[in-house]
This record gives sequence, C-alpha cells and structure tokens, in this order.
Amino acid sequence: MNLLALTTLSLLGAVSLAGAHPRRSPTSFSFAGDPLLFPRQAEPPAVNSSKPVYTSPPGSPGFYQGNSSAAVTFDRHSLFIDGERVFIFSLEIHPWRLPVPSLWKDVLEKFKAAGANAVSIYLHWGLQQASQDAPISFDGFRNLTYFYDVAAEVGLYVILRPGPYINAETTGGGLPGWLTNVPALARTNATLYTEAWTPYISAVAQASVRYQYPDGPVIMVQSENEFFQEPTKEEHMQLVIENFRENGLTRIPTIHNDRCVCNNFVKGTGMVDLYGWDGYPNGFDCSNPEVWNEVPNTWDASHKALNPTEPLGIFEFQGGAFDPWSGPGYEKCSQLLNEQFANVFYKNNIAASVTLLNLYMGFGGTNWGNLANPTIYTSYDYGAAVSEDRTLTPKHAEIRLLALFLHASPDLLTAERIGNGSTAEGTAYSDSDSIYTTHLGNEDGFNFYIVRQTTNNNTADTDFTLRVNTTAEGEITVPRHGGTARLAGRESKIFVSDYTFGSHKLRYSTAEVATWLTVDASDVLVLYALEGQDVEVAVEVSDSSTVTLSGSEGLESTASDGLVTLYGSLSSSHRTLATFPDFSILVLDKKTASAIFQPFLNKYSLAPFSPSVLVSGPYLVRSASVSSSTLDLVGDTNGTTTVQILAPAEVTSVTWNGEPVDVQKNELGWLQGDIAWELDGVEAKVPKLDELEWTWIDSLPEVQSDFDDVEFVVANKTETHRPQQPFGGKNVLYASEYAFHAGTFITRGYFNGTSATAVDISVQGGYSFGFSAFLNGQFLESGQGTSSKQGGTDNVNTTLTFPQEILNEGTNVLTIISDSTGLNQDYNVDDEFKSPRGVRGYNLTGGEFSHWTITGNVGGENAPDLVRGPYNEGGLYVERIGGHLPGYDASSWTPGSPVTDGIPSAGVRAFRIEFDLDLPEDADVPLDLTFGQTPGSNYRARIWVNGWEYGRYTNNYGPQTVYPIPEGILDHRGHNVLVLALWSLDAEGAKIASLELSPRTVLASGKGVTEAVESPGWAELRGYGPV
Repeated sequence: MNLLALTTLSLLGAVSLAGAHPRRSPTSFSFAGDPLLFPRQAEPPAVNSSKPVYTSPPGSPGFYQGNSSAAVTFDRHSLFIDGERVFIFSLEIHPWRLPVPSLWKDVLEKFKAAGANAVSIYLHWGLQQASQDAPISFDGFRNLTYFYDVAAEVGLYVILRPGPYINAETTGGGLPGWLTNVPALARTNATLYTEAWTPYISAVAQASVRYQYPDGPVIMVQSENEFFQEPTKEEHMQLVIENFRENGLTRIPTIHNDRCVCNNFVKGTGMVDLYGWDGYPNGFDCSNPEVWNEVPNTWDASHKALNPTEPLGIFEFQGGAFDPWSGPGYEKCSQLLNEQFANVFYKNNIAASVTLLNLYMGFGGTNWGNLANPTIYTSYDYGAAVSEDRTLTPKHAEIRLLALFLHASPDLLTAERIGNGSTAEGTAYSDSDSIYTTHLGNEDGFNFYIVRQTTNNNTADTDFTLRVNTTAEGEITVPRHGGTARLAGRESKIFVSDYTFGSHKLRYSTAEVATWLTVDASDVLVLYALEGQDVEVAVEVSDSSTVTLSGSEGLESTASDGLVTLYGSLSSSHRTLATFPDFSILVLDKKTASAIFQPFLNKYSLAPFSPSVLVSGPYLVRSASVSSSTLDLVGDTNGTTTVQILAPAEVTSVTWNGEPVDVQKNELGWLQGDIAWELDGVEAKVPKLDELEWTWIDSLPEVQSDFDDVEFVVANKTETHRPQQPFGGKNVLYASEYAFHAGTFITRGYFNGTSATAVDISVQGGYSFGFSAFLNGQFLESGQGTSSKQGGTDNVNTTLTFPQEILNEGTNVLTIISDSTGLNQDYNVDDEFKSPRGVRGYNLTGGEFSHWTITGNVGGENAPDLVRGPYNEGGLYVERIGGHLPGYDASSWTPGSPVTDGIPSAGVRAFRIEFDLDLPEDADVPLDLTFGQTPGSNYRARIWVNGWEYGRYTNNYGPQTVYPIPEGILDHRGHNVLVLALWSLDAEGAKIASLELSPRTVLASGKGVTEAVESPGWAELRGYGPV
C-alpha cells in the first residue's frame, strides 16, 4: 500500500485492505508487519439498497448473460461458457520463466491434474521488443500462439495479461530497458509513452484474435496491472482497452486486477467489463512460516458494495510468496504457504462467494538471463503448487481436492451468504467458541457451511457440533449419533446439507465432498476427513434401499424413515465403500483421498456430468481416454506403483503410457494392477563435475591500463532526462543511457598525471548488487548493496584513495566492474524503473577525467542473439568474446577448476567444461547445480548452460545455493557446455566450496520427449555466421 492509494481509498470510506498487494517497486518493499499492507479488518463499504443494474463500459460489445450472444458471458454469480455456468479455477504461469516450450505442456497438464480449468499468463514486453525500432518477437519462448495451442490441447482456458506493465518481480516490471531513455512518464497517457507501447499491445492483440473462445482458449484479457484510477493514468488505461478492441479482441471481456479492494475501474474512464482484485493475505515474511495473518472477512460485503452485478473475481490470490536476497529461502515460503494455508485461505474465498479464482503462482519458474527485479534472486519458485523443478508439492493435492469439489458442486455458483459468525459475533452455527461458520445457500435449498477456527493462532484441535438446515427436517444439529465433529488446528471444512450428487441427495455430511461421478448409471460419491476424525453421513434413500459396507472397518450404518446414516472414525489408509442399489459412497481418510486423480474425457469441462474416471496410485495422472474397451492413461510414476481405477464396466483393459497393465477387480470393484519400474541406475548417468576437465580464462583484463577498449562506447553524454540525476561529474555514466540494460557493466575513466589523490564515486546497481574498482590494474576496493530484507541499499557512495606509487605520469585508468540486479519496477507510476545502473556520479580530487568509456552486452539494444533475447548477456569479457557459447574454442584456456583453483585475487575468472548426457527419453530427471557455501568469502558467480544465463550465485548474501536447470536448456541426450564466471570481491580471491550436478528425482514419465531448445553458438553470434 502507498500514499497515492490512500487518495483512492477515500472515495470508498473504510474499505477492507486485507491482502493488499505489496508486489510493488523495490523501494516500497515491506513484509507482513507493515500496517498499511496488512491492516486490521475494516468495515466494508455500505451496500446500495436499490437493486443494482449492470452497465457495460463505453465501447464494450457487452458480455452480460441474457444481453449478449458472446460465448463468454457473466452475471452477478459466475462466468458462463457456452451458456453454462462455470467456476473458473486458474493457476498462473509465466511462459517466459520456463524458456523451453516443449515443457509447457508438462506444467499445464499438472495444472489440469490439480483441478484447474484455466491458466493465467503475464507477457513480458521487454523480452518481446529488444529496441524501440525492433519488431515484436513471438519466437521461441515468446511464441504466444504455440502456448495457446498447448493450452487448448490440454483443455485449459487462458486469461491473457499482457500489461504493458506487469510488475511480476521482473526487471522493469516488464517495461523494456530502452524505455528508460524515452522522455515521458510511463504508465500515463503521455504521447511518447503511448507511441512506445502501441506496437506491442497491437501485436499481442492481433496474435490473439483467432484464439478468442470458442475458436481458441482465451476467455479474458487484462488491461494494465494493479493500477490507479487517477488523471493521466485512467486515460492510459482506456487507451489500452481501446487498442484491444480496435485490434479485434471483441469476443472476450476485459478485466482488471485491482491492487486491493479499492474501486479502481469499476466505473468511469478506464472501466473494464469485469472488475476484480488481488489478495495476498498471509504476506511475504517467509522468515516466520508459523506466523499467519487472519483470513479476510469482508470480501463478500465489499463485492456487494462495489460490483454486485458481476461475479466476485480474485485475479491474483496468494499461491505462494517471493523471497528476497538474504531471505530464508523458498523452503520457508513453501512452509508459510503450505497445504494447510491452501486449505484454510482458499476455502475462505469460497465463503466470500468467489467464483473466479486465479492462484499466483501455480508454477513460478526461473529468473534466468537477468530477468529478476532487484528484490529477488534467480529462483522464482514462489512456494507454488508445482515447484521450480516441475515436481509436485503437497499443496498440489490440497488444491486438487478443493478444485474437484468446486467443479462437482455447480450449486455453489449461485449460492449466497445466508449468515456467518461465531458465539462471539454474528450468527452462531456452532456450540464452540473457537469455531467460525459461513453459511451459503441458494433458492433451491442447497446449503454449504464453511467452517474454520475463529483465529489462525489456534493450532489445537477443536470439537464442536453444527446447526444445519435441511428441507426434510428443518434445522438440525450434527452429528446426531454421538460424538462431535472435529476441526484440526489450521484446518477448514465445507459441510453440506441437501447436497445433490447425480440423482441422489445427501441430507448432511460432516465428511467433506471430494467429488462425484456417474459410472454405469450408478452415482459414486467420494467423501473424506482426516485420519482419526469421526464422520457422519446421512443420505436419503427409498424405503426399500439396503446398504453394504466393505473395505476398512470403523464405520457403521443405521437406517430409518428413508435415511441411511454412516458414522464412525477413520483409520489410516481408510477406504470404506457403502454400496446401495443404485449408488455408492466411498469414504476415505484425507491422505488416501489426496492420492486420487479424476481425469476428464472431455476437452474443457470438469463438470460432474462430463465423463471421467478415478485413478489412485501414480505420482501424476495427466490424461485419460477410452478406445473401445481400453482405458489409456498417461502419467508419471516414481517407483513400482499399484494403480486402482474406477471406470465404466465397458473398460476391461488398461494401458499406462502406451504399455498394457494387467488389471483385475479388487475388493471395492475397482480395476487394480501394477505399473513396473525400469529406471534404476539413472542417477549414475549424471557426471560428477569435479571429475571433468575444467579450464579457465581471465575475464577481467579490462583492469589493465594497456587494455584496448576501442570497442567500448565513449560515455560523453552530459545530461539525462531521467528524474534520477547524477550525483556529480561532467559525464552521465548510466549504462542504460548507452543502450546497456542488463548484467555486468565495465566502466573506464581516464586521467593524466600523478596529482590526483582520490575519487569520490557513487555506484548504483539495485539491491544486493556489487562492484569492484581498480586503478592501473591494482585492486582498490569493492562494495555491495544490501537486500530489501536488510534495509534495501541499491547505491554505494565511497572514496577511493589512490596509492601514490601506482599513479603514472602519463595516462591512468580507473576501471569499475558493476553488476545490475535488474531494473526497478514502476508500481507507483513515478519512473522508478529508470533508476540508474552503473556509475551514478564521481568527483576526482586533484584532477579531471579526460574521458570515460563503457561496455555491456555485445550490440546493446541490437544484440545479435535474437533467440535468448535482450537480457541474457552482460558485459563480462567472457561474454563479449563468446566464451560462454557452444562451439567456442577454449583449447588455449588454462587447466583449473572453480573448486580446486578458484581465483587468487580480486577479479573475475571464467571456467568452462563440456560433457555429454544420455538420459532415457521416457524419464523425467530434473537436474540442478548445487553450490557449497564458503563462509566469510565475498564472491559472486554467474552460470551459463549452453549459452543460457541460468543463475546468479552470491555467496555472502544467498539464500539460493541450488539452481534447477530444465531439460531442454540442458540437452539430456546430447552435448552440453557449462561456463561459470567467478568474481571475487575480496583481495585474497575465492574458491567455491563444492559444485555438483545432481538429479532432484527420477520419474518414469508420460510428458513426452523434451526437445533441446535452439541455442545459437559462437559461429552464429560471434563468428560472423548467420544471425
């Protein structure tokens, strides 16, 4: 939250800011303790008592159900797809953070397996347009239409979020580096800014036109990001929307993700078709993963006050958290935002009647190639359901249980709040002081009770009873057959009454609904609860119905007056099947239920009336299809696996990844068989890096006074339009002023004679950046910024004193190497992304600099590498000569490794090895590069794999020591080049304690063959071959 936002808040009075989004500019970074970011729950705005009427934005084709012929419409409850109500459950991925297009399907199939029916994507303008004169690139990892094709193949709708500003903890917030030199305030209607973004947004819209639903998967498009409805900004918002429409995006609604519940673009200039907001209620302080904030409790009222004629959409809800330099690491973020968090907070969204939910992130990926903003480091794991190395976390199963329930419960889409509260406030549905209940219902009599602890500080079990409504008996208190219901600490449950599954009805259940399906005209309901908890399930039956219990012991049944009640306690690995004449109920413990996948046979629909099967056992089930009497399953296993399948009787045989599985009926009537494991010994195929022949080269020869920098740019600018002016000196030495926007910069200043005694120097590079200074080849000093967690220093001012004995009567050369940790974001619309990188100012005592030169990546904004894009390279010597690229001749380099030899003094050495991999095509073996830390040593390292910059290691800051390298960047069945630049900031040099390439896991996988990405080598990029 920021001061500008407070102006907007005054329009609404006291508005709930729970979950206000702190993913903003680095200088505004805060953790969960910030009272502006995470205030006490405020009263929602007053609800207008008159019946609200929806009004479409001016110029919109209109998408309101009943008034529109579009395939995508909405009313006050939900979205409609082809006239059917749909709960949109979306997970976020940024395709550019996984630059291997053949792996996109793998991640999207994991989203679908988690119960998602949509995927949300940010696009990155800076990656798609290297210079203002360059064409908009849709090649390689920027191939938008290929992503659409993959999403459609998997069966996921797409929410398109192209910006032009995206924030996203990425360099410049997605704004291109070259934009820092455009003299106009970004994110406003300034003419020069409008002229800058128009080609990009136009190109994105034109590429997306034929993929609008129903011709393709795109169902919504977002304008801007977490924006402010203020003069010049709202006009910019309107221009972006008009551009979408003018370029053909006329069949899908526009949306906006308000940064909080702030009423931005609900009406007026820049108004969108469908308003929503972002929510990150548990904050970003992963250092204290046991400490939770409370759940938002006013969103339902805020929705009714702000946009009651539209469904409640949360276009970014907390799927994890980012971690800053020097942070605790993503393991702690995964703990803070774990499956318990998902259980409690995501169900609280259901209590608010949310029907459009996007989790940010579903898969975080990697800030490869200098993509991070200064706050964060290489990994963007985010503690997401699918980790950076693409393995599944326990949260994946928790999300799947909730998502399957949501898709199986269409009555939720029209349910509204009937009451809520505890014994201390509101309506007390429970007898326990520790239980808070929200009651949702609809006019057809269906009831949903979302039950949670009154405070997240309570981590103890709570026993309680609950009052529920039923059509047949009115209000009753459950359970009725002795005992109590139980809620574990940090657990939430959704109880139901008058719940319809197929042609049958639950009168009530204290076990949660996982899903239901109809198999051979028989409805099958799946229920679950935690091991050791009591459950009570009452189902309405005909008077003649009988029930047979099989499977695990622990449940009993009783029947009276057209009602059969199952009750008892659940054991470990519990599986009780209650079989009735024309339906069955399967009661499981939660761990067992979490292992069930429900692949649907239709493309997009996850509705219960769509054909599906249940599969338990494998690590992952990607898809299912039926051909004649054969069920073809595709998925992954992590060892010999017993698979159990509930499928129609017509299915008599099963294949797994194309291979037959011998199946028989088990005691529950499911098909059961074993999937063999044939990948023993794969780990041994990964080479040990310390056994390979490393070689090295000096990668900082520029410190020598006789180095020829004729190819450097003469830094002769004397003024800049930026709001961030130089601190001193005649010349402006900002790297971006000379078209260098990422990575490492080398700046050299020349002066004559021995009269100079010192230089006051200011170097700016973003949080946690580093620099080293040399005079005539002798090391003077190094400095570093600090992380946002340590106070956030992105600029170092120091005085470099010159030893008299190293000064020359003639020419003296001051050399400064500095790295950028990315361009700042521009959350507050103040051109903060234009903050300088490189030398911010200087003053030479006892002399004057005659001139300065500077270099960064080869070609600057016109870099030859169009495949990896404009940020992949910086200005290190090894990069400029192409020593990090495949095909470079390193035969003249000196033998030595970064572990055994390192670097003996301050400076940079580049180390290189080459090796082959030969891993099985049917195996998914995520590999990572792991650094051993060297306590007390100030050094940094950059990693290139086959020319792709895939990691920045900072020994003294951390926390990252493990760098996943995706298949496709590493050629798992071919030749590979690994280059590491070791930069010691200490005079005594540095060695890396250890360096290993190791598998994270081994999976027998149905993901298909991952193709090695195009990786242009030295001949193409430095040898004057084809570019």
